[in-house]
Amino acid sequence: MDQREILLQNLDRAQSRKLNREEFANEFLKLKRQSTKYRSDRIYPTAASEQPENIKKNRYKDILPFDHSRVELSLITSDKDSHYINANFIKGVYGPRAYIATQGPLTTTVLDFWRMIWEYEVLIVVMACMEFEMGKELEEKKTEYVIRTLKVTLNKVSVAHLHWQNHQNLPSQTTPALS
Repeated sequence: MDQREILLQNLDRAQSRKLNREEFANEFLKLKRQSTKYRSDRIYPTAASEQPENIKKNRYKDILPFDHSRVELSLITSDKDSHYINANFIKGVYGPRAYIATQGPLTTTVLDFWRMIWEYEVLIVVMACMEFEMGKELEEKKTEYVIRTLKVTLNKVSVAHLHWQNHQNLPSQTTPALS
């Protein structure tokens, strides 16, 4: 069974509410194993993310963008900038680059994250992760989701930030990004 079939099965079950939290987490573990197999069998190489200068830009060392669909940055603002960010395009109804999946930026990659937002004219950022990382609570949960409007200084663009906070039906933070 390939990654697409696993995901479609998971979505069908989640929509029909037949999937409990443990089953949901198990489905994502299957996706993670499939992704690992793709990398180890070199079906979908991750060579760019494995370059020494890019390794430190990956929040999770086991979740790497596939070379065939990775986001490349061309907006270079300084000598320290590169074309690499841990992000992949995801196919959608409007084409092969309808969405971008990325990891939350590290302190050292925040500028790369905003360069990507500007370059690809991203208007909505959805944060679908837990408020915990490495055992620390990052944010107090008050409602199911929070919508923020962020003002981007380049071209005065407004970016909507949706943070889904109801994680009763989401697996733990080890959930892989879909690449």
